[in-house]
Amino acid sequence: MRNLGLKTRLVVFVTLTFGLAISVLSVVAIRQIEKSLVADTRASAEAVLTDYLGSINGGVAAVGVVDDQVGTQFFYNDADGNPLTEAEYFRLIASGFDPSFTELDVTMTQEATPFDVAGTGPDNLPANGALPGDAVPLELVPAGANDPFLDGLLVEPDSGLLFDQRGVAVTFVAGPVSVGEPQPVDLGPEVVAVSQTLVGEDGTTFNVGVSSPLQPVSDSIDTMKSLLLVAVPTLIAAIGAITWLAATRALAPVNAVTRQAQEISASNLDQRLPVPHARDEIRALAITVNDMLSRLDASTRQQRQLIADASHELRSPVAASRAQLEVASANPHTTDWEATGATVLAEQAHLSHLIDDLLALSRLDEAGLSAPRDINIADVLSEELGRPRLPAVELTAPLDQTFVVEGDHRLLGRAVRNLLDNACRHAETRVTLSLTGSAEHITVAVDDDGPGVPEAERLHIFDRFTRLDEARDRDSGGAGLGLAIASDVALAHGGSLVCSTSNLGGARFTLTLPRATSGTTANQ
Repeated sequence: MRNLGLKTRLVVFVTLTFGLAISVLSVVAIRQIEKSLVADTRASAEAVLTDYLGSINGGVAAVGVVDDQVGTQFFYNDADGNPLTEAEYFRLIASGFDPSFTELDVTMTQEATPFDVAGTGPDNLPANGALPGDAVPLELVPAGANDPFLDGLLVEPDSGLLFDQRGVAVTFVAGPVSVGEPQPVDLGPEVVAVSQTLVGEDGTTFNVGVSSPLQPVSDSIDTMKSLLLVAVPTLIAAIGAITWLAATRALAPVNAVTRQAQEISASNLDQRLPVPHARDEIRALAITVNDMLSRLDASTRQQRQLIADASHELRSPVAASRAQLEVASANPHTTDWEATGATVLAEQAHLSHLIDDLLALSRLDEAGLSAPRDINIADVLSEELGRPRLPAVELTAPLDQTFVVEGDHRLLGRAVRNLLDNACRHAETRVTLSLTGSAEHITVAVDDDGPGVPEAERLHIFDRFTRLDEARDRDSGGAGLGLAIASDVALAHGGSLVCSTSNLGGARFTLTLPRATSGTTANQ
């Protein structure tokens, strides 16, 4: 999986997640639908049983009649749960028949039927002597049996109502009584059934129930499963295809950025990555990479300029030394070897100083500060004041306070030395040094009474190999790296170095450094 591309992993993850989710939902849905259909089937059976119970409890004698096409059936059990035939069931409830049923009085009325239950009450019963045309013998008992209450009864198939051969509906004087509520009965996995307990006139307990087949439910579930077996894989495949297309479109800017990035090298760092219009993470990445390329381009240009300038600066003392030696070698007898040696040594000293400056800049660019520690800046100034200079550096206040900064002692000393050397190089007669501090910062100021720095040049004077017109002569000025090193040291310590006009009339260089959090100031 890790070896696959981002788009492939995204498509696989989305497709598998969606496939698992829709599969689980399909299984849950099928179970819920099956449960609901079974409950509906049970409720339908209960409704059929309730209608029938309402008929016999209303005083009208009837057998259970259902639509054969539906498959619903009545069943009868005794108190022990043993099955009963229709005849046996009807004998149990026959104890409540109206005794007048045996009298052959064709003028008998239906006043003994007090209720109208499910459309089978007196309003819908046929008149006495008007037997329904489709009534058939009930045949609850064998023909010829001596049972005056049952022999010869007729039943109407559509309603289940019982009639005698005179067309008189059979009624109850006191019908069976229902006990409790209908209860579910387990008749196997292929049907659902509900049963009601009844108590007859003579106290006999028996049950009447209705069962409905679950085959329609099974057929519906099977049909749904067949549809889902086709629909679910098709839907998962469609989701995978849509995810692939969406991922392809979403990652198109990434591909464009990748192609452009592959074309960028050290020789064309000025090129930039395309920035998508959508304000998303890819746009932020492209902008960030372009910013990085800008910094790399600026750094590369600076390095190239540094190499070019360094090559020029290094060539000058080497060429001067070589010229002096070649002239002396051509005229060994007339050459002032002492003067020649002094000249060559001066060029070598300048070359050594230049190499030291280049190494200092290289270390700052590559490593910055290494293992900074607490330093009293007053100690650094005292060490640099001990070096001989012309003119001598004047202190504006004694260095009797403790000003602690966190940094590199050697680099801070190099920065202060460069500032003092620069001031002495351009001063007429005076150079001053001051040290002040506040709760958050420490300030070192170097002033001279020289020509100063034009305001237009104050931003560029800290660039590498930058020398003002007055300092173009290498004998009076350095290589143009001293102030650049001092500025880089200040930035590396979280501070700054600025140039302004001095009260002495020349230039003021102000080095500002953050005070160490653990540092204290004495004698304030």
